[in-house]
Amino acid sequence: MTAMRGALILGSARCGSTLVSQILRNHPAILSVSELFAAAGHSAFRPGLLSGARFWSEMAKPTAAMSEVANPDAAPQEFLYGRIAQPAHDPWNCPPILSVALPHISSDPDALFTALAGEISKRPLAERADHYLALFDAMARSLSGRDIWVERSGGSLVASGTLRQLFPNATLILLTRNGCETALSMRDYPAARLAMWFWRNLAPLRIDLLHPRRHFGRGGLWPVIAAIGARSGIRRIVSRRPTLTQAGEFWSALTIRGLQGLNDAQPLILRHEDLCREPTPSIRKLVHHLGCDAPANWLEQATAIPEQRPSRLNALGARERDEIEKACAPGEAALAEYVAGVSVKS
Repeated sequence: MTAMRGALILGSARCGSTLVSQILRNHPAILSVSELFAAAGHSAFRPGLLSGARFWSEMAKPTAAMSEVANPDAAPQEFLYGRIAQPAHDPWNCPPILSVALPHISSDPDALFTALAGEISKRPLAERADHYLALFDAMARSLSGRDIWVERSGGSLVASGTLRQLFPNATLILLTRNGCETALSMRDYPAARLAMWFWRNLAPLRIDLLHPRRHFGRGGLWPVIAAIGARSGIRRIVSRRPTLTQAGEFWSALTIRGLQGLNDAQPLILRHEDLCREPTPSIRKLVHHLGCDAPANWLEQATAIPEQRPSRLNALGARERDEIEKACAPGEAALAEYVAGVSVKS
């Protein structure tokens, strides 16, 4: 069997990656994998060999963090499992892979969950990347004709270096959005609030959520920290709104660190603003970069999905706007420099 091609959509949280997943999900050649790495949480990128049973348990075992940020009361619309009829699992305490990834590609995610469990859990010892690739292949076989997987997870940019090591042949897409608009959206998003809290409060202990080799999902301490965090009250943490400065500084730090992991790469630069303002050329450019055609009937449906939304930034007063623009300025400068460098090379 020919190995599937792969692609990674990289960006900060709340930068429009959900929209890209929605656009790609009905393309006849594409397996759109939404939030799989994010759902795997603190063990998403841990190095070393593990059995298929262990790998599947990490995909299938509910966690305290997921129950707080991905339940139907708190989660945004992309957490689809809480909206299906007669779910087999409790939406407030469901397996991570069921929260977004499986309902995104299947009208019967519980049946697909059972089928995948039977196949993936029987796999022998292997590197985590090999288990992911086997999982993508099994998910693609549940559909028909899909020959490229495209994974997108909120905040994946921080793991850009790790993801390039795990999937060296993957096509890369860097999704960008105005930093202030992104930070303002992150400020109201439970999972992003949790990340900001860890980033701020663990820094004095020299534990860096955004470290290029020990970032969340890869570093050995994160399972321990996650367990401590679960006992200390995730609900209390995510109920508190970060300041404008905290949100902007976190976006800047994530952007700067993530771009360092893309230092010699040539990703497609996809701007969220362009996607919403002029969807047809942006979507054509995206699927061409993925090596796919853009069938007319699919393109017509896909271009109807993006929509322009009111600006959060424009709703701020002058003082608030100045505060968040100042906090986002370092990230904006780094992003502009990186995009300019990619343009020169291409």
